[in-house]
Amino acid sequence: MSETVIFSVGIAVFATTVWGVVMAGGLAMQRAQIEQNPHLKDSVGEEELKKRFPFRLKF
Repeated sequence: MSETVIFSVGIAVFATTVWGVVMAGGLAMQRAQIEQNPHLKDSVGEEELKKRFPFRLKF
């Protein structure tokens, strides 16, 4: 393989890893914000908060 192909694959793997970490961090921060804010906690159902990642949130 040429250096360009190896470099391109490395960039793609790095970008995917960074994207995944940012998304996971954002979901964790969103859950903490919902649990700490009484107004947001009232607008989200208990069954949705019990899930690992609450996807269907309505504010």
